[in-house]
Amino acid sequence: MTKHDNQSPDNSGADHIPFYEKIATRNRRGGRAGGAPRGGRPDRDERSPRAGGAPRAGGRPFTPPKECTPVFAAPGKDAQKLLDRFFDLSLDVLPLDSRKLQQLPNDIKELSHELTDERSERRKGYMNDPATLSAYIRYYQWWNLVRLVKLFSTLPVTLKAGDTLADLGSGPLTLPIALWIARPDLRELPLTWYCVDLSSGALSAGEELFLKIAAETGCEPWTIVRVKGAMGVPLRKKVSFVASANMFNEMYLDDSVSVFDFADSQARDLASYALPDASILVVEPGIPRTANFVSLMRRALMKEGFAPAAPCPHEERCPFPGERGKKWCHFVFDTASAPEGLKKLSEQAGLAKDRAALSFVFSRGAEAAVQPVEEKTSGAEDSLSMLSRMSEMYPPLRVRIISDPIRLPGYRTGLYGCSDIGMVLVSGGYEAAKYLEQCASGSCLELPRPNRKELDRDPKSGALLIELDRSKPPARQERQDRPERR
Repeated sequence: MTKHDNQSPDNSGADHIPFYEKIATRNRRGGRAGGAPRGGRPDRDERSPRAGGAPRAGGRPFTPPKECTPVFAAPGKDAQKLLDRFFDLSLDVLPLDSRKLQQLPNDIKELSHELTDERSERRKGYMNDPATLSAYIRYYQWWNLVRLVKLFSTLPVTLKAGDTLADLGSGPLTLPIALWIARPDLRELPLTWYCVDLSSGALSAGEELFLKIAAETGCEPWTIVRVKGAMGVPLRKKVSFVASANMFNEMYLDDSVSVFDFADSQARDLASYALPDASILVVEPGIPRTANFVSLMRRALMKEGFAPAAPCPHEERCPFPGERGKKWCHFVFDTASAPEGLKKLSEQAGLAKDRAALSFVFSRGAEAAVQPVEEKTSGAEDSLSMLSRMSEMYPPLRVRIISDPIRLPGYRTGLYGCSDIGMVLVSGGYEAAKYLEQCASGSCLELPRPNRKELDRDPKSGALLIELDRSKPPARQERQDRPERR
């Protein structure tokens, strides 16, 4: 049950503003948007020669929409430094002589072959082999840290002193290490991790790596409890955070087993470890098969009382289930900012990548009871109360972007997104097109809620069409603009 992904800010929490709300202002930095509907690489849906290039011909000025917390954010300087030094830190824990260093790219290539082409023949506990573990840590763990640190830099994981956490299929503790690197504000908290895996060698090496990285930051490390076992192994107590990264894709290899039943059983197991108000995180490689499983886990966790908090902007049916021939939910980022040493090692192993992807669901249990607001028994409703009540009746539409920009007819640009009204295609021309071209994969846009009955559908995908630059003016304004009757 070790981790792999075969697809090729300083969050100090200062003041009273949650760190992940501050991240939203950096939504559109970094690489191109990713996560195209089809193919290992994004599909460039070129429906016209170009998009956004024609001169503007008047009309209302384009105002960019409000942006909410994105899926990814660039690591802070401290986090980036730790990622850059990971290879050297790993050598302090697992030394390699010159001959083994020279052999490392070939070992990585062989491991990649075993993890992809020979999946059904791979033995359990394969990470107990020293050469395999060494290759895994220098390549797969390093890349997974890059992915998870970018994710944890925005994910609203809230913990308090004394909390206990569980990492299932922990391998060399990739997920706890990633959280330590990405969230400096959590390093001061006394936390305890149950790290569960079949490979005692991977757990041991991972704990040494974690202690080495913690020492680099000058903070007292979290308590690590190593548990040798598989999913379902009993733990001493229920936990506040249950996590699993790149584990389930190694488990459901038997096509005779219904993936629906498998997701239901695994969701029950995850929920059995969790306190009622706990958070559960499932991360898998960003490919159709695993994205389909993550969508099913989202549904199954909801049945267990854990509602999706990210990346989903809603609790309705998943519009991107990843079923055969359908679009899947995954998020991609450009690897230009990845550690230079990692990129060089990847090239030497013949496994270079210019983009990295993942699929995930972050779910939360029942929130603490909210005290009811005392109702006014007399007097007219004040204007602020009325506006607040009306805004709750017609909340804005949040759209999570999951695709690359696509070119549409009429010099327009579009992006596929997920919303509570289903799959949408957000489009725009001119300034709006330029804005959409900059939206990164995982961006979250807050738009005026449209009347679904008035929306057209994209004939190619069936997505509801939302045009950023062609919204109708408010009804009140329309009335004001009409000439007075005489």
